Amino acid sequence: MARTTIEDVARLAGVSTATVSRVLSGSASVSPETRSRVNAAASELGYRVNAAARALRRDRTSTVGIVVPELANPFFTALVEQLEQQVQGLGLSLHLSSSRNDPVLETERVRSFLAARVEVLIITPCHVELSAPVLDEARAHVPVIQLDQFADGVETDWVGVAEDIGMRLVMEHLAAQGVKRVSYVGAHPSDSSSRARHQVARQTARELGMELPDDRVLLGTFSAEWGRRAASQTVGRKLPQAVACGADVVALGILEGFDALGIRVPDDVLVTGFDDIPLSSHPRLSITTVRQPIDEIAQAAAAMVGDIVNRGADHTAQRIALPPELVVRDSSRRRLAQNPPSRGI
Repeated sequence: MARTTIEDVARLAGVSTATVSRVLSGSASVSPETRSRVNAAASELGYRVNAAARALRRDRTSTVGIVVPELANPFFTALVEQLEQQVQGLGLSLHLSSSRNDPVLETERVRSFLAARVEVLIITPCHVELSAPVLDEARAHVPVIQLDQFADGVETDWVGVAEDIGMRLVMEHLAAQGVKRVSYVGAHPSDSSSRARHQVARQTARELGMELPDDRVLLGTFSAEWGRRAASQTVGRKLPQAVACGADVVALGILEGFDALGIRVPDDVLVTGFDDIPLSSHPRLSITTVRQPIDEIAQAAAAMVGDIVNRGADHTAQRIALPPELVVRDSSRRRLAQNPPSRGI
């Protein structure tokens, strides 16, 4: 006779395997009605938890897994480096993987870490919706911390920056520079960061009386390549007074594209970024940007890891949004009296 599996229990109870796992592991995050239904299904099928396997899963491995969307973006590279130092201070090792902004690959990476029995999973979800199922699956087996970005509807620890405050600081700065016509160049709002920055840029522009029409919103990816392409599109639509970029890597591409087209920054157009990656402070680039407190984000995430490891089930999930800082540099620093004649519409 075939052995009853957790999938059989889930099918009979009409729930997911993750829910069955939470019930059988004694998790409190399941309703009494669901718990009763799962237990009844397990009893009817004669399902028994493999005690040896459960004990093995609960062995300490002293490892923390982290999945980030990409390593080409200097922001994530710097964040992982800081976090690794903090985690090592707890006597744990950090194992890194990249989802390459692919939810399918992200699922494979997470399941690989679960199979390796990491003590804590840290993840920057690459999609606000498509990342949710694997996070629900993961948190049934291991504590999960969402870092920087988050998936909608998944209740776990989270630490990151207050994106809305950061983008509002950018738009208020541009308004103070006398900007009335602005473009926004960012990424499609598939992850929580690109969505928040895009939404707040448009909302704040309206509140400040700045023109940011639909044809001035260019969405692609958070990459320098997209910034270079967007620079040509920006010029083709008549040059605005300022270009607010959703990330520093996009701003770098915009600057390169403008330079190739003979457009001067900040004389002809102002440019801003977001993240404050190391290249943003290079004297030849000098990009006005929003500084994310990477050290503080890493420290907060490591503190969560330490609390999870030390307190186990007594750990209380937290949501920490750290305040960003606007760093004004040459790319948007211009006195109105020295403005050249407008080339905008």
